[in-house]
Amino acid sequence: MGKPRSAPRPAWIGQSLRFGLVAPVVFLVDWGVLSALGAAGIGPYAGRVASLAVSVAVGFVLNRSFTFRAAGRPTWAQARGYALAAALGVGVNYGVFALAVHAGLPNALAIASGMLAAAAVTFLRFRAVFRQT
Repeated sequence: MGKPRSAPRPAWIGQSLRFGLVAPVVFLVDWGVLSALGAAGIGPYAGRVASLAVSVAVGFVLNRSFTFRAAGRPTWAQARGYALAAALGVGVNYGVFALAVHAGLPNALAIASGMLAAAAVTFLRFRAVFRQT
């Protein structure tokens, strides 16, 4: 008798692991942009709006190609869907960030707190965006 065949692993498991690998890269982009803008005299609230915009764009490219392995060229429909899905995550992210900064946490910890709070929401929405295309 041979070994019983194991059921194929659900796609979301690999996707969630790859999503977890992309997150630190997006964090570093976010933090780097916020830090550069802070060094230029821009406050953390306004700077975070810009750092979030840049990190969402980087996240789109990495999540599309690496996390969800979408085939073909990116489309405007994907970008629009991703941006709308990210908007909810950004709202959660920025809200938690603002609360953390107000509580006196350093920017890096405030960013990480916001990202963690938004991770589940964004993963599920991004997955839906790339599954539909």
